[in-house]
Amino acid sequence: MKTTTLSAALILVAAGLATQAASAQALPSRAKCRAAAAAKPWAKDFKQIPSTVIDKGVLRDIPYLSYRAGNYELNVYGDPAAPACFEIGIHKELLQGTEARKNGLDLVSSLLDDPEDRKLLASLKPAGEKKVRNGITYEITPPTAEDAYGGWWVSVYNEPLLNTSRATPEELSAITTKRTDVQRAVAVADAKTPYAVDSSTQGRWASGDLADARKSKDVPEEKQAVYAPAFSKKNGRYVPDRTVDDTGYILFICLGSDKHEDMEVIFRECPACKKHDTFFWDTEKKCFIAFTCGTPYENAMIKCPTCGKVPTRVRIKH
Repeated sequence: MKTTTLSAALILVAAGLATQAASAQALPSRAKCRAAAAAKPWAKDFKQIPSTVIDKGVLRDIPYLSYRAGNYELNVYGDPAAPACFEIGIHKELLQGTEARKNGLDLVSSLLDDPEDRKLLASLKPAGEKKVRNGITYEITPPTAEDAYGGWWVSVYNEPLLNTSRATPEELSAITTKRTDVQRAVAVADAKTPYAVDSSTQGRWASGDLADARKSKDVPEEKQAVYAPAFSKKNGRYVPDRTVDDTGYILFICLGSDKHEDMEVIFRECPACKKHDTFFWDTEKKCFIAFTCGTPYENAMIKCPTCGKVPTRVRIKH
């Protein structure tokens, strides 16, 4: 009888959390958050970095994706298409002044549709404060907080949705990699390609990428893990998956040419259908693939159209 009563109670609690989460307004998607950040003048060289698995607190076991521009950091938690939380943080020397904090607040404000939400955000105390409106929490976390990783953070989250966004051990196993395994991996150009491909473009992390990841002080390094560069949520489960938001235009920097100054070269057009498309790297076929029509982009075609130089490293531009 007690077991039945407890099970019924747990079902009611879960149903209540789901109802609260659904009643709160939706947060902007990962694609919208990333595009808004990348458009800012301070987000030069905006790139994805490994996101360390958090095993404590309200964000424990919630998959997330991280992006870095200098010492600015953007994190999006939960289903990338329908997040439970997004936040912008600043680190190191940016903590000394007020301009970077203003930039963070401006970014978050630009992602809020309701003027009253923006007004509430602006009212938060820079030293740290939390307020709730219409089921959404707006919070500033100072660098001194235990879970701040030494940064100053502006966070917006749906707490009931956070509580239902945690991955199971099986899901975590499918979408994470131990730091020690990443360190053992060697990123090299494949013999079939004339250039190296950025590791996150390949859908994996390289050892050098870990320098940008959060460090867990109280967890042995061999037990720490990072989330895969690409995952999604399908039928209520997190799965390793590449969506259109994980694709982009083919990009490289042509350097040291005697025919032109150093410049960015971008390929947008699918060679088959002649339409603009985004691409992803296929590790088995050892080439880029057009996301929409599935046509391979021949490696021999990826060279500077002005001087003919072959790149040494290629990545995608979101």
